[in-house]
Amino acid sequence: MSSVRRLPLWTMLIPLVAGVGLWFWLWSGYRNDLAATLRPLLPADTLIETGGFPYRLEARVAPLGFAYAGEALEASLKASQAVVHRVPWQTHHAVLNLEQPDLRLALSAVPGATLRIAAPAAQASLKRADGRIARLSLVWHNPRIETGLLAPAMTAESLEAHLRETPAEQLPASSPRHPTQDQLMLSARALRIGGGDPLDLAMTAEVTAPHPVTSLNGWRDGGTVEGRTLTLSDATGEVARFTGTLVMDAGGALSLAGTVETVCPASVRAAFANAPAPSEMRSRKPVRIAFAGTLPAGLAMAPAVPGSMVPPVRAQEPPCPRLR
Repeated sequence: MSSVRRLPLWTMLIPLVAGVGLWFWLWSGYRNDLAATLRPLLPADTLIETGGFPYRLEARVAPLGFAYAGEALEASLKASQAVVHRVPWQTHHAVLNLEQPDLRLALSAVPGATLRIAAPAAQASLKRADGRIARLSLVWHNPRIETGLLAPAMTAESLEAHLRETPAEQLPASSPRHPTQDQLMLSARALRIGGGDPLDLAMTAEVTAPHPVTSLNGWRDGGTVEGRTLTLSDATGEVARFTGTLVMDAGGALSLAGTVETVCPASVRAAFANAPAPSEMRSRKPVRIAFAGTLPAGLAMAPAVPGSMVPPVRAQEPPCPRLR
């Protein structure tokens, strides 16, 4: 009987060791690419720690400091720590975790067009396709929101923003509007405007322009922001629904015009006028009111028609919430 010769165990491990070594070499290339992508965005002395082997890529920056100053836009982002996650071969998709983020934006050409969002933590996800933003999602936890377009600061349990670039060709000259180039969605839970009651917010908007938007000047020449819906709701139901169009005039001012349908018309009027909130019961049918003006301080609502009938109210439901 012939004996079968057994190979030593170490010879069976050679392919495994070779495979791990080859993958580490490939993974190191992906890791270096990630660090090279981040480095131009950060100050020269920023330390980037990379890791995550064997599957994912991870780049840790602590603290994070990013600043941008262009002709029309100024932006900065600070955080006590930022961690970027990416699958090695999916260079088009990245996830970012932030601790104590502080985001600031300002349109230098528009007085008051500022935004600051600070929160204990936030996450962001960016997916690119064909050189554009296929999806940018941001989620802040317990943020504080300040904007020069609205006097009182706001707080929320959570705030979400989702942006997509949808570049489109110029519509025919007979079209009453330019094509949609970007889509924006916002949502907030337990949003408080100043000293107002907690409300849930949901908004969908579209940015229109003759060509894909790459700068403020490229948008302002005939571009608009079409607010398709912006709703404020509480535990009882929808309180107000806004629609409107935002444009920039020749002088650089932001002009807004639209309508609101609300079951709390007196409360909405008081909020627009920055007046004390009235005691009001919800009406049985929504009241439609037009508004127009410039931001930040020039918005006004159409005056109530003298002698108009007061709609019946829902006395069995809670009173209207305080909006601000």
